[in-house]
Amino acid sequence: MKKVDVLTVRVDSEMGEALRALALADERSVAWIARRLITEALETRKSLQSQDNKPHGTAKS
Repeated sequence: MKKVDVLTVRVDSEMGEALRALALADERSVAWIARRLITEALETRKSLQSQDNKPHGTAKS
């Protein structure tokens, strides 16, 4: 899926550190981690349909 919208968010230092730690552990960018977490939250709230019907893990394949 093409990514065309840009969102800018401010987070507290604790959340920023958590995002960077997840990104580092999974060898992903912070943007990738944030996008995945937003996708999971929207799918859980039924505000977004699952894009691939596959379980969403953050582990890099």
